[in-house]
Amino acid sequence: MEQKGFFQTKAGGLTIAFIVIMIAFAMIMVGLYTGTSVLCTIGFVAIVVSMLYSPVKVYILDRLKQNG
Repeated sequence: MEQKGFFQTKAGGLTIAFIVIMIAFAMIMVGLYTGTSVLCTIGFVAIVVSMLYSPVKVYILDRLKQNG
């Protein structure tokens, strides 16, 4: 049986998503401090994508892999 690395497991994927959310939060804070709305927008989009990672993987990608 093949050993999976930590970042190839579900917990590893969620850990990466959490790290991205923390980095995006810092980007939003820097954007607010400097008055740069582009940085705030990029941080917001990164947070939304990270939060949608798990549902998209479970309900879309895994089901497509299972059926195909």
